[in-house]
Amino acid sequence: MKKITVNGLDVILLKRLKQKTLRLSVAKTGSVRLTMPYFVSEKKAVLFLMTHFNWIKEKQSACKEKVFKDGDEVLILGKKYKIIHDETQTHGVVIQQDEMYVGGEKEFLHRRISNFAKKELLKYICEKAPKMASGFDKKINRITLKDTTSRWGSCSSKGNLNFCFKLAFAPLFVIDYLIAHEVAHLKEMNHSDDFWQCVAKMNVEQAQAEIWLRKNGRELMKIK
Repeated sequence: MKKITVNGLDVILLKRLKQKTLRLSVAKTGSVRLTMPYFVSEKKAVLFLMTHFNWIKEKQSACKEKVFKDGDEVLILGKKYKIIHDETQTHGVVIQQDEMYVGGEKEFLHRRISNFAKKELLKYICEKAPKMASGFDKKINRITLKDTTSRWGSCSSKGNLNFCFKLAFAPLFVIDYLIAHEVAHLKEMNHSDDFWQCVAKMNVEQAQAEIWLRKNGRELMKIK
């Protein structure tokens, strides 16, 4: 393994005995790897990287994590707030109308907002989900938030509901739909017609939520 830099781009070069062609990949972290046959020279590898430079940058941009900063606007449980950093503030997060005051050092601002959003989301789901489940005479065993990268939620056979914490930054109708989706799995552990009828009985905006997630889900997943 060798590291090279091409136009400010750090690339890991890997030579493999059985490799027959040049293979370029960009990890979720944004790191770039070029796997190449032993007979290919480094000069040829650099030319190959230059040819695919724009593609690499596009992939890295798609992988880039989103971090909240002072002055940004953030949506939490359907309400939009302007972030105001106040280092003298002793409380982590204080809401005043449409402004969010975040105390402490600036380097911890994103984490404080994220932790605040998680608490608000968990509280909301813990109030909403049991009410939905009671309509099917079902009980929830446990509700957990996780930092998932490909699923918005899941339901286990033991009645445990899991949700991606990044849903806190989605509109409320999207959150409601995904709660309903997992609650419906308490009754139907599949995606049959009966399952979708259960979702429909909870009067959530399924079509609108799915459209929103298709358009915005990738950006939402970038939140750190």
